[in-house]
Amino acid sequence: MRKVVIIGFQSAGLSAAAAAKLYNREAEITVIERRTYATYHPCGLPYVIGGDVPDIRNLVEAAPTMPGVEVMLGTEARDIDTKAKTLEIIDRRTLREEKIPYDKLILATGSLAHRLSIPGADQRTVFTLRTMDDGKEILAALPRAERAVVIGAGPMGVEVAGALIGRGMEVALVEMQPSILPGMLDPDMSDVVLDRLTRSGIKVVCSNLVREIHGAGKSKSVVLEGEELPADIVIVTIGVKPDVELAARAGLKLSSMGTIAVDECLRTSDPDIFAAGDCAEARSLITGRPVQSQLATTAIRMGRVAGINAAGGNEVFEGVLNTIVSSACGLEFASTGLTSKAAKEAGIDAIATRVKASSRPFFYPGAEPIFAKLIAQRKDGRVIGGQIIGDGAAGRANLLALAIKQRLKVDELSRIEYCYAPPVSDCIEPLTVAADALLRRL
Repeated sequence: MRKVVIIGFQSAGLSAAAAAKLYNREAEITVIERRTYATYHPCGLPYVIGGDVPDIRNLVEAAPTMPGVEVMLGTEARDIDTKAKTLEIIDRRTLREEKIPYDKLILATGSLAHRLSIPGADQRTVFTLRTMDDGKEILAALPRAERAVVIGAGPMGVEVAGALIGRGMEVALVEMQPSILPGMLDPDMSDVVLDRLTRSGIKVVCSNLVREIHGAGKSKSVVLEGEELPADIVIVTIGVKPDVELAARAGLKLSSMGTIAVDECLRTSDPDIFAAGDCAEARSLITGRPVQSQLATTAIRMGRVAGINAAGGNEVFEGVLNTIVSSACGLEFASTGLTSKAAKEAGIDAIATRVKASSRPFFYPGAEPIFAKLIAQRKDGRVIGGQIIGDGAAGRANLLALAIKQRLKVDELSRIEYCYAPPVSDCIEPLTVAADALLRRL
């Protein structure tokens, strides 16, 4: 009987356990999770802070019951003996230690929040937002706070800023890059989101570094280059780093991006160990190069491949397009594939266009603008990226992801069949408007 051990029971670990058991009914599967509860949804934390989700406990899922799968909660993996093929674990409640054998091991150790390394960053009113405990601490501090500074304007930072302004707080959002949502949206698209944030009352500061957080035990201000922002609470959302400590101690090879190096089957430098999720290396489906892809959707797909292969299969993880959607201040925005900047950095001669369309016909109440941007290779017109802002952004990004994966060209995208009804959509699909505009440029 094949023994499969999985370390981590978040998105990657959960999908790995389910896939392994479905593929090999005879496999004996053990999951090690340091938390005392099973899967939770960190992407829901901003919406708990904003009050859309009434109770933070709603983010926790009950441990799924899977016959033949043992889930050991409150248990930490301490060390991997790759020669003996054993995993040293400790029960964090009883401190009981033991070693369990494995035939195949899957590392789904996830990631950790990046923290600031500046004076004042260790104050009790400076928080990261990654775990349930982070969320609970922020919720406990909010009743005593009127002014907030959010550091980092990626999707999580923008969501948190929107959540706090919705609570009636004075909010500033700080980003060191020249525009918000870097990596997700090009500046000509992120400016649309910036306008919505600003009109909602959020002060946005870009191209500025945080130098210090003032206050004796309780933060009073955030010091930037040439500016000081008042703050009763500071929330740091500057991204995450892969949790690879266990892998490094076991001597596994790490990638240039600090993740665990894996092949197309998600096998590490040890043939009996796989890695999936935030801790594992991902590659762009377009360029083939390593990319950051710390998304739950990527982790789920990776977990499935790693689980099947650890159970005896031979699945291939094709790569990622980093299809992502977010929402703040009532505005939905999404992207997939390469941005114009990423295409240039990859040495791709790309051409792009941005159009403004409508969510519904002009005569129907509630019509809102939709912004669509398409990016294609100049040489053959192949679609390699897209960004959408407005109603239905998620669905259109999913459609574009499929188009990119199927290597569709702009002229093919312009001829897609679509549906129309005044309460739901306009009679001309915004993606075809963008495709026609890009065709004219090509």
